[in-house]
Amino acid sequence: MKFESLPNEMLFEIFEYLDALHLLGAFYGLNARFNKFLNDSFKCYHLDFRSVSKANFTTVCQQHLPSITDNIISLYLTDDDETPNLPEIFLSYNFTLDQFVHLKSLSLQLIQSHDVLSKILVQCHRLSYLTHLKLIECVFNNEENYLVNNVWSLPKLINCHIDDIMPNGLYFSKLSVKASSIKYLSMKNIICDLVSLTYVLEQTPCLERFNAAIISTEKNEKLHIKTSVLIDLNLSFRGSIQTMMNLFQQMCNLRYLTLATTYLILNGHEWENILRQYLPKVELFRFKMDFHFPQGNNIECKIDELLDTFQTDFWIIKHRWFVRCDWNPSNAFNQASLYTLPYAFDDLNFISESHSKSTCPNKHDFLCYNHVRALQFESTASNHFVYFPIQFSNISHLEIFLPFNEKFLCNIPSLDRLKSLDVTLLAGDTVYDQLQLLLDRAPRLHLLRFSHLSDLESRLFEIKNASIRRLEFFTKESMLYSWYFDKQQCLSLANSSLGQQCQTLVVDVNDRNNVNDLIKNMKNLQSLVCQCKEDKWTHRKISSVNDEFIQWLSEHLPSTCSISRNAYENSIIQMWIR
Repeated sequence: MKFESLPNEMLFEIFEYLDALHLLGAFYGLNARFNKFLNDSFKCYHLDFRSVSKANFTTVCQQHLPSITDNIISLYLTDDDETPNLPEIFLSYNFTLDQFVHLKSLSLQLIQSHDVLSKILVQCHRLSYLTHLKLIECVFNNEENYLVNNVWSLPKLINCHIDDIMPNGLYFSKLSVKASSIKYLSMKNIICDLVSLTYVLEQTPCLERFNAAIISTEKNEKLHIKTSVLIDLNLSFRGSIQTMMNLFQQMCNLRYLTLATTYLILNGHEWENILRQYLPKVELFRFKMDFHFPQGNNIECKIDELLDTFQTDFWIIKHRWFVRCDWNPSNAFNQASLYTLPYAFDDLNFISESHSKSTCPNKHDFLCYNHVRALQFESTASNHFVYFPIQFSNISHLEIFLPFNEKFLCNIPSLDRLKSLDVTLLAGDTVYDQLQLLLDRAPRLHLLRFSHLSDLESRLFEIKNASIRRLEFFTKESMLYSWYFDKQQCLSLANSSLGQQCQTLVVDVNDRNNVNDLIKNMKNLQSLVCQCKEDKWTHRKISSVNDEFIQWLSEHLPSTCSISRNAYENSIIQMWIR
């Protein structure tokens, strides 16, 4: 049976797994039946504009989107390096969010314009089906907290995820709107104290699941509200033990607790008392304590004493909660990490000289760290590797210094899920061979980032990986380490295997003509983010009309190219090319 002869019911089931961009690109225009099905019959479009080319974005907005707005149920808009200024261009086509009348899920990432974000959120108030909202690394104006109240005012919102808000976080003390519909709230990487938390819980009275980060500088800070609805808490906490107990005292019905603490050290008896006294209904307790032992010798003896307190009937018999302690004997600060098994967190710093002990009776249990998505491998100066047979099979992001001890490869039996690789190249004859070794094992790698690049060898342009679409040679957080590419290096990069397949490039260049060299020779390049050494930008707030460098780029690049400066790092130029 040919695919085009399948009944509509089967097409529905197949198409629901595909993004709208892929659906329209693959099937629209094949025949009249598919066109009618896509325009009139299919009601469940998921529209994700991440990594879209400018040409494809323009085609969808101008030719397809006007006829299917009623059928979009999820929408993802981002203003990142791969699609700079996309949200503003999207609104310039006269789309308003209230046109997407059946929209259930909206994700907004890296929206740098306060006005654009405000406009979108106001329009969302007329969406009667919107239940899921994600705001990731967006810009909020703290002065009035207008946008936060806008979010809490959304009438049907159930699941709200707010992460890494810029530039200075949020002031929840100005939250004045009660959101009775929100049941699941994640404020990951947004630091607040117990006063702010009090406002959040007061204005979100039906909250059942909560992900939060708390920093308290007071020894006895209190939470001034009791919540009986909250049953699931994922908490990153930095503060005193007393403040933490004050917090738990107000959460009497908590059943699931995932907790990461810094600079706190409690033994098993102390944790048992806290759980019995304040959290008697907790069924699942997962924690990680990163701490420093007091200065002195015999750190292994101290670890044995600590682990012994977690081997009582409460831990081993009643709950079967086992713990593991990792430490580096060479660490001058006696740093250690104690956590429950199986490991329950999505990131881990793995140190080559780490030792490990656990309370688990079978040493072969809990060796699969399947929750870890982001892994940082740290080799010490001696490069001495103490092999411990834990396995990381699901990592999507890896940070690593090269060269590294290749025994580490035994801990990562598969890199099939790896999407981004962040490498720092140190001195050594094997660094590029090892880099190629990692690339050969990563068939789905999208991003390759070189952090702190201090030299540029010709072998860099010989490495290969067929799946890489994004190359970064500087990070915005580490611009002191910038390495400026000259004309010959730009051409070598452009003509390399990675350069020819690259769609997004982040790089520093010596002069403006290098930008032209890259765009002309990298045939698949869709977006370019760069700093130019000869750019004399003075960081003054002036319009783009008076920006000599932007004007020069506008005159020398295709007219369809979108060009702008980064809102917070004005030396960074963002270009969405094709």
